[in-house]
Amino acid sequence: MKTKSRLSDAVWTAFTEAIRFVIVPLVLVDLVTKNYPQLTTAFMPNIKEYVMFFGGMIVAASTLEAMNKPGTFRRLLFGLSALAFICMWLFVIFGGGISEFTYGLYHVRFDMSKIVYIMLVGLSLKSLLVFDTFSVSRQGLKDEARERHLGREREKRETAVAKRAARESAASPSFSSLSKVKYQVTADEMVGFEPPPPPPPPPEPTQTKARTLAGEQPRYKTCPVCGERSPAKDYVCQNCGAWFSKDSFRFSRESPKNR
Repeated sequence: MKTKSRLSDAVWTAFTEAIRFVIVPLVLVDLVTKNYPQLTTAFMPNIKEYVMFFGGMIVAASTLEAMNKPGTFRRLLFGLSALAFICMWLFVIFGGGISEFTYGLYHVRFDMSKIVYIMLVGLSLKSLLVFDTFSVSRQGLKDEARERHLGREREKRETAVAKRAARESAASPSFSSLSKVKYQVTADEMVGFEPPPPPPPPPEPTQTKARTLAGEQPRYKTCPVCGERSPAKDYVCQNCGAWFSKDSFRFSRESPKNR
C-alpha cells in the first residue's frame, strides 16, 4: 500500500472513530443525565471526562494503526492498544455493570456486571484477528524484502561482471581494437597497406581540350595487372605498383595516324 493511500485511510479512520467514540457518546450521555438524573453509576459524576479521554485515546491509537504498514510491529502495537482502550471505554460507559435508579421512595439497583464482562471477553477476542492479520502480512513483507534483496544482489553481480569484462577488454587486445586499414598484395608479392586514393588529376591543357573537341579522347595508360587507368606520364601503376609497357598507351578512340 502506498504512503498516500495509508494517509487517506488514517484521516478517514480518525474521522469515523471520533464520531463513534467521542461525539455520539457525549450526546447520549448528555441526554441521559438531563432527562434521567435519578440514574447513577460509579463513573456518572465524571463520565464525560472519561468518555473524552478514552475516546481520544481510541481515535489516536486507531489513526496510528492505519498509518503504519500491515505486518509491522508498530501496527500490531497500536491495534492492541486501541482494543484495550475500547474495553476500558465500554466499561466506563456501562458503569462497571452496576447502576442505581432512585424514584421517590423506590430504589432499584441493577447488576449487569456479568453481561459486561462477557462483552469485554468477546471484544478482546478481536485481538486474535489482529495477530492473524499481522502474521499474514508479516510473511508478505518478508517475501517482498527477500525479493528486493535478491534483486540488489543480481544487480551487483551484473555490475561486477560488466566491470570485469570492461577491464579485460581494456587489458587484452581484441580484433575490434585492431587497425581497420585494408591490405593488398602488390605486384612484387609483398603485403602492404592500401595507398590513399590518388589526387584529382590536374586540369587538362589547352591542347588536350582541343583534341577532345576534335573527337579524340586524352591519352592514358592501362595497367596490365589490375586494369586501372593512369595518366600517360606515369611509369608505375598507382593502384598496384606494376610497371607500364609500351602497349599500355591507349586512346578512347583511335587516332587518325593509327587508322
